[in-house]
Amino acid sequence: MNKYQLLDSGNEQKIEAFGPCILKRPSAQALWSPKNKQGLNLDSTFVRDSGWTKPLRPWQIEHHGLKFKLMPNEFGHVGLFPEHATHWSFLESCIEKGASVLNLFAYTGGATLACAKAGAAVCHVDASKKTVSWARENAELNGLQNAKIRYIVDDAIKFMRREVKRGISYDGIILDPPTFGRGPSGELFKIEKEIQECLQLAQKLLSKKSRFLLFTSHTPGFTPTVMKHLLEELKPKSQIEIGEMFLQGSHALDLPSGSYGRFADG
Repeated sequence: MNKYQLLDSGNEQKIEAFGPCILKRPSAQALWSPKNKQGLNLDSTFVRDSGWTKPLRPWQIEHHGLKFKLMPNEFGHVGLFPEHATHWSFLESCIEKGASVLNLFAYTGGATLACAKAGAAVCHVDASKKTVSWARENAELNGLQNAKIRYIVDDAIKFMRREVKRGISYDGIILDPPTFGRGPSGELFKIEKEIQECLQLAQKLLSKKSRFLLFTSHTPGFTPTVMKHLLEELKPKSQIEIGEMFLQGSHALDLPSGSYGRFADG
């Protein structure tokens, strides 16, 4: 099956099937013992100090109705955060055809594709030129190469500041900020220092007919309650939904993989 599945976790590791490739990667949350005592045949393992044990060529999988090119990188990522797929149906339910969506820290474009497929005009912003090119490839894989997607290589906060000055607004905003990162010109991003300005700028960019804001994080300490308090500062009268994101498999324990906060209006 050319899909994703969590196969096992434990001893601060996770084993995942990304279609035909079975990978083992670190997972600080997996403090229990693995369920599979016999072990599994692995295609590659990521070790923090030395990287991948075996090189892999790019391959493709389908995840929740979308196709992705995958390729291991030096940080242990492969081009897809499978836990984010739980939000794609939420995004689709919020979008009316022609709605404008800003996707910040947009990575390889899972949320961008979900929104574009639902008929939105998407502004896709990421600091990595390589990753933005990767997102374009994913759009082509899904037949969305002619969709209304504007690809921007830029520091997210700098871009938002300029958009505010221009008087631009969006009907929906998606943010998945990293714990730590650098912009294309070396701009330093630390989530603890930058998140309030980031969210305040997002609020200013939401249109009067705004439909939603989705905020996800994999940063330790950004619990659902923290996400709720941050979003309540923006929209005190909105119904804010919070929760954990999980990796799941039919024979594996659910593995916590970050938190989310979101609201939908209209």
